Amino acid sequence: MFLILATSAALAATTPIHSADIAHASSVYTASYSTQSTVHFREVEPRFANRPSLPVCRWQAELVVNRDVAAQGRPLAAVAKPIHRFAPLSGSHAGNCTAARSQIDAQVARYSAAQAGQAATVAQQDRAVLVGELDGIRALHAKGAVTGG
Repeated sequence: MFLILATSAALAATTPIHSADIAHASSVYTASYSTQSTVHFREVEPRFANRPSLPVCRWQAELVVNRDVAAQGRPLAAVAKPIHRFAPLSGSHAGNCTAARSQIDAQVARYSAAQAGQAATVAQQDRAVLVGELDGIRALHAKGAVTGG
């Protein structure tokens, strides 16, 4: 096979799924959760000695639940991260990736919609984990303040 083109992250769609306010250590944190889908494309063209070649678009989509946290309107990067990755979705289409793009986008959208309930559940169950991470940050901050550095 002959590799023609490799592009990644051609589709990156983010959908908000859950938000929660968490009161912790005299501060209020706002946790926002969203799903993000990213599609990676690879176009290959098989070469046969006695036949004309036809490109094939191979693709793989990843769906992730991301957490963003803000305190007093400012983002808190220490606890913003992906919290769950779904099994990747992949496939191939005859022809080039540009021509297959709308079909791939529709398939990824259906997959994201099918996982929406589980994504919301994952986001709602993250509260205890987030509180634990905030406890750890507070303990490190208090330790640094006591020891002077």
